[in-house]
Amino acid sequence: MNRRQLAAVVVGLLAMVAAAGPPLWVRATGSEHTLAVLPVDPLSLFRGNYVDLRYDVSLPADVPYRNDPTLVYVVFADERPGRLLRVSTDRPHLADDEFCIRGRQWGSTLDFPDLEQIFLSEERAQTLGNLAEHLAVLDVTGSCRAVLVDLERR
Repeated sequence: MNRRQLAAVVVGLLAMVAAAGPPLWVRATGSEHTLAVLPVDPLSLFRGNYVDLRYDVSLPADVPYRNDPTLVYVVFADERPGRLLRVSTDRPHLADDEFCIRGRQWGSTLDFPDLEQIFLSEERAQTLGNLAEHLAVLDVTGSCRAVLVDLERR
């Protein structure tokens, strides 16, 4: 193997580590929390077994309307499922019974791009049934980064 080939292999390995590293770090260092999932069909003719999740989270009335997609920090009470407490564009200071997730506010809607998809095998999707009866299990770090781990019954 010459130097060019070795360099190509090293660059490829570094790219894979860079892509997989942050989610693995969140899984290793994060704490487990749950959010309520809105109803969705777990099987899609076009998407296969990838499920697009939406969360049962409504913006408080005191949060300003935003015309452009804006990074926000959404703070939840550490309950089962998490209950929205506040939304801020600044990284929050958290009490012991709170956790936060980085999200995106556009207009009067909130979404969490990092937490929107999960792959379910066909068998698992059939056993889950109505996803409105489930909670999304998340690993969340103190820096408000989150990874979707699983779905479980309420």
